[in-house]
Amino acid sequence: MATVGLIAVGHIDYVGENAQKLLRDSVKNLSDKGINVIWKDEIATDSKRARTLAKDIIKSDVDSVILFLSTWIESPVAMSVVREIEHIPFAVWGSPMFRDKGNLTSTGSFVSFAMFTGSLKRLGYNFKPLLGTPEDENTIKEALIFCQAASAYQALKISTVGLVGYTSMSIYPGTFDHLLMRKKIGPEIEQMDTYTLINKMKEFKDEDCQDVIQYLKKSARIMPDVSMEDLLTVSKMYLAMKKICQEKDFKAINVKCQYELSKEFGMVACVPLSILAEDFIVAACEGDILVTVSMLLMHYLSGNITAYADIININEDGTIKLSPCGFIPFSLGEGDQYNKEIRNFMPGVGFKGIQNSFVFKPGRVTILRLVEDIGNYHIIYTTGEGLPTKLRQGYMPALDVKIDGSIEKMIDYFAGQHYALCYGDLSKEVEELSRILGIECVRI
Repeated sequence: MATVGLIAVGHIDYVGENAQKLLRDSVKNLSDKGINVIWKDEIATDSKRARTLAKDIIKSDVDSVILFLSTWIESPVAMSVVREIEHIPFAVWGSPMFRDKGNLTSTGSFVSFAMFTGSLKRLGYNFKPLLGTPEDENTIKEALIFCQAASAYQALKISTVGLVGYTSMSIYPGTFDHLLMRKKIGPEIEQMDTYTLINKMKEFKDEDCQDVIQYLKKSARIMPDVSMEDLLTVSKMYLAMKKICQEKDFKAINVKCQYELSKEFGMVACVPLSILAEDFIVAACEGDILVTVSMLLMHYLSGNITAYADIININEDGTIKLSPCGFIPFSLGEGDQYNKEIRNFMPGVGFKGIQNSFVFKPGRVTILRLVEDIGNYHIIYTTGEGLPTKLRQGYMPALDVKIDGSIEKMIDYFAGQHYALCYGDLSKEVEELSRILGIECVRI
């Protein structure tokens, strides 16, 4: 749940019933939408009290702050709040005139908003402007998006992503600047070798795997050519991954598969990672940290399980084809267990092990990639409609997407083959998080 501090300021000559009602209605309407609002039923009218309120609310470990201009203000009062909260995401909320007993009335909030936001822009502050009454649905929606994006921003700063191995197959876009990621986007990246994962698997015995195997049998049809030995191996790999994530407090993990696991060890990581994703631990493979962080930020924005896939084709009908190898979270697949298969890995590529073999469910999706530039980042994203799709080459998970934007523009902005995938339209949330992060956001 996103937590926001709400601090109201005003002018002693204007504070009255209408100003108090605006304040209380704003808190109620945000709370009714699931936001945890930290506030005091008070409108500060001098700088000293405004500073005290701001300091008290900041102590509550809020994700963000909304400065509520309840009436006409004197600028130093509002600025006293800003100087205390400028290190975290903040919004400035003003109210236009409204009806009171049938008459159009004003507390002076609109004028304060025009005056004070202009001053903040002049100073270069990065803040969210909110202009509307607490009863205005669009204003509340914008406030909710701000709160959720600020919560994601804060969550990214305290998250650790596990990286087992490094980027697979020398994929240049999968490489990253560790320190730049920590400073500009937030997550810490902790790297470990494939040996650590394989060694952790040895801690689990066959009897420890029975619940995992039963889960797989309930989630998909296991093809007859899949051996019990392989089921035990993927179960131990999943249990090892999960234990590592618990011990290290990883919010996400990326496991390099090719070629250490897929050829040398003899078991791809597709199925274990697909199970792990159902535990709401963001999971991916091929060592592409940038797409993993893309998945993580969409997970924080939506609260949903996320996936990723390669953009593998532009179809004749103008749709794009997204397809991972054998990784797909079970809950994101189309249909029930009888529409989903676990089978030996697709022949002909030289990889060993078992994979998930079912397609993504149709639905509205957001497709996104965080891109590392020289010294900074930008985000590219698009939205679209996921369509009923067939397996790629008869084996691999896939989703055909009719994107809302231009195929030509998407090609122009290619920055890698991997894209994070999340169900739902996260356009506004992605744009708001990009604003808070201070990075460019390109909508395809």
